[in-house]
Amino acid sequence: MKQAGFTLQERALRALLRWWSGLFLLALIAFAVFPREIIFRLNAIGHHIFGVNALPMDLPSEHFWQVLAVALLAILTWMSFMAQYDIRRYLVYVPVIILSKLASTIGFLIAFFTAGGHFAYLAGAIVDGLIFLITWFYYHRTGVSRSF
Repeated sequence: MKQAGFTLQERALRALLRWWSGLFLLALIAFAVFPREIIFRLNAIGHHIFGVNALPMDLPSEHFWQVLAVALLAILTWMSFMAQYDIRRYLVYVPVIILSKLASTIGFLIAFFTAGGHFAYLAGAIVDGLIFLITWFYYHRTGVSRSF
């Protein structure tokens, strides 16, 4: 699809959403296939690289939350892909992505401060917080460029 008639901001948001759809898909695969390894690595990174002295997070022994995380990542992948495919038609999906990342950022911060200060929660808050801020910034600029 040609980008003729799109504002610079729409093209930038489209490019960002292409990245997000790829990264969400990679995260979906990683969480679906390697849930224990992800927690193990986050514990190691927090302790060895950053010197965080918090107790390591327990490795998951069940898959209840993993199923929900993978389902959410599937939805985020699809919404990002559809929005970048036809930015004007599916721009309404972008606020859902933003809201999802705001909710998970707040949830990770609450868990970090109330559930033992595990580095994995802080890492989740940083990653999802950055996705939230970057996406909101690009979305806001697109709205200003189109005056909606």
